[in-house]
Amino acid sequence: MELTHLTDYALRVLMYAGVHDQRRVTMREIATAYDISLEHLRKVVHQLAALGYIETSRGRGGGLWLAQAPDRIELGVVVSGFERSMDIVDCDRQPCALRGNCALKGVFEDARDAFMQRLNAYTLDDLIANACTRDQLHRIEQPLHGPSPRPADPH
Repeated sequence: MELTHLTDYALRVLMYAGVHDQRRVTMREIATAYDISLEHLRKVVHQLAALGYIETSRGRGGGLWLAQAPDRIELGVVVSGFERSMDIVDCDRQPCALRGNCALKGVFEDARDAFMQRLNAYTLDDLIANACTRDQLHRIEQPLHGPSPRPADPH
């Protein structure tokens, strides 16, 4: 099983925003840091905002920031929000002589469910609390403009 690039980018955006939680970060900054297409990143940021993981603001001093505490963002839930299908095998894609009488699909579904359960045991906080990860995220930081302060937490 391989996750899509958009899922990978979504997790990277959350990690970057989580490590830089003292300020707003820009899409251009993230695109430069990870060497990702700005157009792909726009799609990811839009979906992350729609799913409630980040908040965004436009204009001068705009950017994005986490809308939830990192310890509340379960990685499996993020993955599920970005993947169109979590099926490991598609029995309908091509004719199969075993259709309806094969245990393989059930085994794959069980494995997928175990994978997602294990993935949900981790949160964004688990990723960004790792010292090596934090250090690397700070090393790739390349703000184009001075940091904009993060807005006050409305909660």
